[in-house]
Amino acid sequence: MLEQRDLDILKSMTVSVVEKSEESVLKQMDEKLAKQEESILRRVDEKLLKSEGLLLDEIERTRGILEKQIAKVQQNVDEIYKYYRITKLENDNIALIIEQLEDLTRRMEELEGKTA
Repeated sequence: MLEQRDLDILKSMTVSVVEKSEESVLKQMDEKLAKQEESILRRVDEKLLKSEGLLLDEIERTRGILEKQIAKVQQNVDEIYKYYRITKLENDNIALIIEQLEDLTRRMEELEGKTA
């Protein structure tokens, strides 16, 4: 059987080997985790860039549609404004004609009153 001193030496050697092994395993795990983290971050960045591109494309498409609709509405407003101006001028003209007709009617009544 082994003596206590031999057992202590064996124990210390075993502890030393286990510690070195543990350090090596931890170091390898840290390296692998760092690589995986870097890989995950790179994939996330790629996905974010792709999503951003898709989002910008959709925003641009929506903007184009809205600009067309706004142009159409503006064209309709311009046409309505033209009709409004024409109608206003016609109303003003009709008001002037009515005023002249009333004036003529009044003058005619005055002439009829003088001749009668």
